[in-house]
Amino acid sequence: MINLKNYKISYLKLFLFCASVIFFSSCQEREHKTISKKEVVEKPEDISASAEDIIKGTLKDILNNDKSLSDSFKIRNASILQNLYDKNSFEPLWSQKGSFINNGDSLFSFIQQSKQYGLFPEDYNLAKLTNLKEQLSDTSKAKKLDASLWAYADLLLSSAFVQIVKDLKKGRLLPDSVIVKDSTLTPDFFHSELDSFQKNNDSVFEHLEPRDSGYIKLKIALNEFLPKAHFKNHTFVETLDSTQIPSLLYKRLGEEDSTLSAVDNPDSIDVSLAIKKYQKRKKINADGKISSSLIDRLNNTDKEKFIRIAINLDRYKLLPQLPQQYIWVNIPSYYLKLYQSDTVVLKSRVVVGKPLTRTPLITSAISNMITYPQWTIPESIVKKEVLPGLQKDATYTMKKGYSIVDDKDNEIDPLKIKWTKYTSSIPYKVVQGSGDENALGVLKFNFPNKYSVYLHDTNQRYLFSNKNRALSHGCVRVQGWEELAKFILRNDSLNATNPVPIDSLESWLTTKQKKYVPIRKPIPLFIRYFTSDVDEKGKLIFYEDIYQEDQKIRKQLFADKTIL
Repeated sequence: MINLKNYKISYLKLFLFCASVIFFSSCQEREHKTISKKEVVEKPEDISASAEDIIKGTLKDILNNDKSLSDSFKIRNASILQNLYDKNSFEPLWSQKGSFINNGDSLFSFIQQSKQYGLFPEDYNLAKLTNLKEQLSDTSKAKKLDASLWAYADLLLSSAFVQIVKDLKKGRLLPDSVIVKDSTLTPDFFHSELDSFQKNNDSVFEHLEPRDSGYIKLKIALNEFLPKAHFKNHTFVETLDSTQIPSLLYKRLGEEDSTLSAVDNPDSIDVSLAIKKYQKRKKINADGKISSSLIDRLNNTDKEKFIRIAINLDRYKLLPQLPQQYIWVNIPSYYLKLYQSDTVVLKSRVVVGKPLTRTPLITSAISNMITYPQWTIPESIVKKEVLPGLQKDATYTMKKGYSIVDDKDNEIDPLKIKWTKYTSSIPYKVVQGSGDENALGVLKFNFPNKYSVYLHDTNQRYLFSNKNRALSHGCVRVQGWEELAKFILRNDSLNATNPVPIDSLESWLTTKQKKYVPIRKPIPLFIRYFTSDVDEKGKLIFYEDIYQEDQKIRKQLFADKTIL
């Protein structure tokens, strides 16, 4: 017969034993080493073995989001580091036996000089690494033989290495979610880059950068700019929120004028007087008014120039491989350039979209041209301009020289339609017939795109003499349209069968005929937004940030950066 009392005691002992094993195992699990605790060893030869355990435990805590690890010890790119160290049995990658090896010193030097690449040293743990190197050079055993300090320095260098590779290859303008999904940024890719760096040191980074001539020239100009630059921190006067401009402007002026009293919410009189004082000191017209030129002048510091160069270097990293021959429209420069093997063979002024009707970024190819085109007014313009005009005056389209047609191309009498019944769109097309007064001028260049925009001539050719040429509804007006059209046809005659002769184009233009002109070999077209560039003499130049794209990127990514 079973003794129930003895059975219960045996069961209880078994339960307590199992519980103690589980508890002991969990304690062991929790008590692994991390960089947050000192680990002083006896001699330099013992550092690596202890550092391995510390690196492994620290990465585990970071990946498990363990709250016991202080935020000050959190390290970027932990999942990639886990893979890199795992393949190296968690041995330190940048030091041995209490000394930094050559690749560790090389990476630290690169971080110190990373401004030459348009990078910010602080993004790669420079301050922490500098402090750690000072501590680890201390001859006292408590510092020199602290395996935790060596493990921390190693993790920081590895994190910096991964971030440098990302930033040089892909830039910083894409969201992290896009970078993470990039099929080229695999663990094996970073392992290969690390292996290459360990063999070649910093020269390995060069192959990650764009080989485009524009990038190379801008980087050279940056390195000529840096020795003369003074990176003093000043308040940046943002224009994204107009209500903040007066207070930001007043604060910025106060940084150059110690006699201005500190005011959190200055009134219009305070601001006007501060502006006048500044204008008189700079010997410019003292009108006391807030203007874009005043804001640009105050924001034109060396720090802001560096930030803009950094943004534009990263824009090159988003470009596809550029072909031997292509058309390049840079929106802020108001210029079109046609490149042949890195040589500009045609350059023309352009008019681009207004800030409210922006010219979009486009990658396409010019596929055909039309002489004396008809303009079908885009729905966006119909909604914003034509419909309100018709609601005020039914003869609006007649006065503009537009026709209203239904889906069968029958012309509609605007006087017979009650336009007030439509709120946002109308069931008709609004077109402007071909002719010298057509908004598209006498020739249009078509290319596939989802925005219904194109390059074209214009009936307002006087606008090409304006300094600010952000004036269109989104399409790009080309001053040198005829030169561009003839180049395209000459190019077709060399590279395609049955090309359209230039004589035919000239005849159709002379006789004002509407003709479809196919392009047998489409020429690639890139419409982009670059606000810093290098001129023909190699001089660094900046264009107005007409769509405030630089400001948005600056606010999102670079607003709190300190340039060391």
